[in-house]
Amino acid sequence: MSTPTEHVPTDERPIDAAFSRWVLQRSGSETLARAALAVSRAEGQGHACAALVEDAELAGEVPQLRMHPWVGDGTSATPFVLDDCNRLYTLRNWRHETLLAQALLERARPTQGPTPAAIAADVAELFAGDDAPATRWQRVAVAAAPGARLLVLTGGPGTGKTSTALRLLLVLLRHAAQCGLPEQPTIALAAPTGKAAQRLVQAIGAGKQRLREGLSPESPFRALLDRIPHAQASTLHRLLGYRAMENTFSRNAQDPLAADIVLVDEASMVDLALMRTLLLALRPDAVLILLGDPGQLAAVEAGSVLSDIVASVPQNAFTAPLAERLTGAIGSHVAATSVAAPLAGRVITLTHGWRAQHGLQRALSALREGDSAWLDGALTEGRRDGLIWRDASDAAQLRARVEEWIDVHAASYASVVRNQAPSAAAALAQLRSAQVLCALREGAFGTRGINTAIERELSSRLGFDTDSTWYHGRPVLILHNDYTLGLYNGDVGIALEGAEGLRVWFETGERDGSVGLRSFSPRALPEHETAWAITIHRSQGSEYGAVAVVLPPDPAHRILSRELLYTAISRATHHAEIWASAGAVRAAAGRPIRRIGGLLDRLR
Repeated sequence: MSTPTEHVPTDERPIDAAFSRWVLQRSGSETLARAALAVSRAEGQGHACAALVEDAELAGEVPQLRMHPWVGDGTSATPFVLDDCNRLYTLRNWRHETLLAQALLERARPTQGPTPAAIAADVAELFAGDDAPATRWQRVAVAAAPGARLLVLTGGPGTGKTSTALRLLLVLLRHAAQCGLPEQPTIALAAPTGKAAQRLVQAIGAGKQRLREGLSPESPFRALLDRIPHAQASTLHRLLGYRAMENTFSRNAQDPLAADIVLVDEASMVDLALMRTLLLALRPDAVLILLGDPGQLAAVEAGSVLSDIVASVPQNAFTAPLAERLTGAIGSHVAATSVAAPLAGRVITLTHGWRAQHGLQRALSALREGDSAWLDGALTEGRRDGLIWRDASDAAQLRARVEEWIDVHAASYASVVRNQAPSAAAALAQLRSAQVLCALREGAFGTRGINTAIERELSSRLGFDTDSTWYHGRPVLILHNDYTLGLYNGDVGIALEGAEGLRVWFETGERDGSVGLRSFSPRALPEHETAWAITIHRSQGSEYGAVAVVLPPDPAHRILSRELLYTAISRATHHAEIWASAGAVRAAAGRPIRRIGGLLDRLR
């Protein structure tokens, strides 16, 4: 089972060469062996297949490959599948892609639902007092949920995905029978990682409390709120019954999930194989709700499922019958699309940003859209729309950036290290007020180098001993899931001296949806490391007041991508800065990740 770690594409891994040699020995074909190398290398880079027409050595070998008995068209079981677009797959990935596409398209078909008039009353009550233009697409999403077995809710940070999901869950619960669900449907909450699942628990719990405060005492939605779980969300692997020893899942079409409604957050992190497993494990009458931001980093493993789903439909496009229903439900005109898109109406993008004082919205939009003129202006001026660029082209400049960062956030660092925070909760909050995020793990520009630099600087200023692994205020990043302890890959805690000696404190989700605290002996922790700086990959699902994004200075470095930069900056709620060479920033912003595969074509 893979976890989201720093993922640097390489031209060839040992396993790629080994696979190619195995194919050569068993098939006797040098051409197929070279094609197998291309397929394995592509999968290692996150692609579902290899595009042979883009390979100078293999483009002319396509006819020969089609004739080989190991290569088929998918109608029979062969080790490789070569499609009409000259994309070469392993049989495994071919099946993942085709079965996932079939399942998504089947779920997109309309089913029964309540009348527009009934939904209109619900929408009016759930959004009472809210600005109608600002909540337009939120209202549409809530109105579109009844009668759908698939709903994909996307949008950038702070656009209200979780609060919208809460409202549409309430509407599904209220009209369950008309939607073909049991009278009291069960809901399962899940996310790709343990940390993301914990954040979902906290967001749902807080959202329920805010919504309850806004509902009238006699509202029927008050009782329904209690039926939305908030005490527990699981990882997708746990939800699907992953068996590590066998590398299989217990839940499937023969033994499906019991839940009537499954909501998955951070869907951009879900790879092709895992999404296919999830779709096939749902009962035909169950409802699937996916939340995520397609602008963020794609899954570590093969595929870019959420991005492909969103790209298969023009933004907020609806079929004519659905547009008519939605117009009646939300009280304003919803246009129908003339484009034949099977998932039309099942993918809704939220566009209004709700975060107070979030000056980064324009910066994130410019990055997401690849606005080179905006980027040139930001680099020329050094700052724009809440985003600051600080040149860090070499190690000396990087050290200067670290020192400046500590100067700006000196009070927070001192509060943590000098035991000035009144509680563990306050100390953790101070940690989240500022975070350094790195593209790399190794080297001066990676987390290890930056962590060492920050520790040394803080030691000289605040007087603690860096020769000791453990010290008061040390932030700790968990590297692997430990379900027994309830600690997950990406969780960040803080070491604090107290009456029981030094303990490491972490936030946890309580049964009432509030945030709780647990402490552990340092000896009891799963694998971990210092977390003054963490990788961008491990920051997914988290929020910080301010972030500093460290990129390798070489513009040719293959880890640089638009999604990497966007993901890092979108972790900030108020302020972000980039420490990198201007060339590296331009390279990252101008290099959108392109995952090779046929899912998008199949969904269109």
